[in-house]
Amino acid sequence: MLSEFYNEVLTFGPVAVLPQNLDNKWIRRLQKMADEFLDSNFNLHTCNDAKEVGDPVLAACVYQIVRYQYADQSDLTPKEMAEKMVIYALSITMESINRNDNFGLEPPNLDNILSMDRILCYKSTQPEFIQLLKDACIIRESEKGWFQNIKQKLMSGIKGS
Repeated sequence: MLSEFYNEVLTFGPVAVLPQNLDNKWIRRLQKMADEFLDSNFNLHTCNDAKEVGDPVLAACVYQIVRYQYADQSDLTPKEMAEKMVIYALSITMESINRNDNFGLEPPNLDNILSMDRILCYKSTQPEFIQLLKDACIIRESEKGWFQNIKQKLMSGIKGS
């Protein structure tokens, strides 16, 4: 599937991996991958640290965006890559929801797609989304774990509301 994705999407550059630019076939496939990635790393019953980075297609999307954002000068740590993978997976989910229910979400661009601040803007129109992230242990009350940077941004965004 990676070669098919490369031929149909990646060859068109980083703008092609923005969720709003994916055709229905690829948004469905990436949504399945995002669901599997998020489900394998987070659940409603225990808060474990992430164990895997995710599907190679999702990773290819994130690398394409990171290369654009950092002009090919970025060496991500595994923690940084995991954080960006989660944000991208959430972005795919947000686009899928928006296509089905038309929440009127502002589509991301190459500069803000991997920013938690963009997701925080979503909480102003759909506050239950933040609660869902908490319920799934994506936001943790503890300072431990690999998701600390995102948690801090989310919690500071909630307090500033």
